[in-house]
Amino acid sequence: MRSPTHNVRLRAHAGAAFVVVAAALWGLWPVWVRGAVGGARAAAIALLVAGVLGAPLALGSRRRAGPVSRGRRDWCLLVALGVANALNTWLYFRALTEGPVAAGAISHYLAPVLIAVLAPIVLHEPASRRTPLALVLALSGTAVLLFSRGGGEGSVAHGVSLGGASAIFYATTVLISKKIGGRFTDLEMFSYHALVASVVLVPLAGLPSEAELWLRPAAGGVVSGLVAGTVYYAGLRRIPAERVAVLTYTEVVAAMLVAWALGQPPGLAAALGGVLVVTGGLLVVSADPG
Repeated sequence: MRSPTHNVRLRAHAGAAFVVVAAALWGLWPVWVRGAVGGARAAAIALLVAGVLGAPLALGSRRRAGPVSRGRRDWCLLVALGVANALNTWLYFRALTEGPVAAGAISHYLAPVLIAVLAPIVLHEPASRRTPLALVLALSGTAVLLFSRGGGEGSVAHGVSLGGASAIFYATTVLISKKIGGRFTDLEMFSYHALVASVVLVPLAGLPSEAELWLRPAAGGVVSGLVAGTVYYAGLRRIPAERVAVLTYTEVVAAMLVAWALGQPPGLAAALGGVLVVTGGLLVVSADPG
């Protein structure tokens, strides 16, 4: 018979694996946005497709899970989750297009730092002593990865301000998700908030009229949206938010590998950045989940 401690460790390792898989699927976004008219438009298509396709599955998941008490506050927070994700997405893609890519992306990836700082306060989760070092390693690795690809053009201050604003909304989505995770199934959490997010993002970003521009983002909505989002929420409910925050840096490494597959091989600096990110992830995965 397995001990309670053993079960806790299994749950924690499963949660970490779910988050890593989800982040790796998010790293495929360079494939889905190729040929699309703007990243924000591609994201709007993806959220719309994922929400519409996922809603029937979400209803089925609720029937299987059984009844649960959900009040107006829970539904309001779910709507707030969708709005926050829409604004996070819109600001992030603006940061990438209106300023240097590295400046916008790195400021956006300050979100896991915010989550690690706020989770013990907002969610009352115990802080891990390994998390600060893991965050430093992961954020440093992300910086090396992004700067190895070139800084780009545009105002650094403008890119940082947009990326930083998106980081605030990104951190908000994680904290809200942890707050209401017990009230909704994983499919409900993703599908319903994706519908809300698409309602907000479509007017901001617009939708292309050409049918061929919908194909890749729609595929991304299924693979890197519906599947990745559901798996992510499965991981989020199993491990503390601060550990999730570190593990989501896997997305950057996955995106680098995708770029390599698309004919953009990483250099030595990029490889070093990937090692730093992975090391940060290993630190939190190997920490005592108790």
